[in-house]
Order: sequence, then structure tokens, then C-alpha cells
Amino acid sequence: MVDLRAGVQQLKDATPDGVLLGSGMLAAALDRLDLIDEYVFLLHPRIAGHGPTLYQSGLLATRRLDLIATRPMANGAVVMHYRRA
Repeated sequence: MVDLRAGVQQLKDATPDGVLLGSGMLAAALDRLDLIDEYVFLLHPRIAGHGPTLYQSGLLATRRLDLIATRPMANGAVVMHYRRA
């Protein structure tokens, strides 16, 4: 069985354009292994007031991010693209 770090590194090496994922649990696990280079957040103009957060289980340290680009969408959502500082 391939461990998470090795499997994701193989996927990143085989996919030069990047890998996009949308799972909070997987994102937290990959972040802890220092395998996330960039983040793309989609902010919706709605406050749910409940539900899971991106890193509900927390991280070991704060992550500094540099904004690369933003793009407003017709429905009022905003796409925000960040790179790890």
C-alpha cells in the first residue's frame, strides 16, 4: 500500500498542471504533510451559520498565503487563488 505522502507526490509529479481537490479532511492531511502549494477558495455570498470548517481538526502552525488572483462570478461568489508564502 502506498502512503499518502508518496501517493500524492506521484500524482503531483505526473500532473504538471496541478491537482484540484475539495475535501476538508484530505486538505488538512495534505497540508500537515506540506503537500499543498496553492489554494483556490470559492467564497459564496451566504452565511450558513453551521456546518464544517475547512480545517476543523486544526493545523500545527499558521499558514501565510500570498494572493495570486481573484475573480468575481455572475452569481456573486468570488474565486480567490493563493500560493503559500
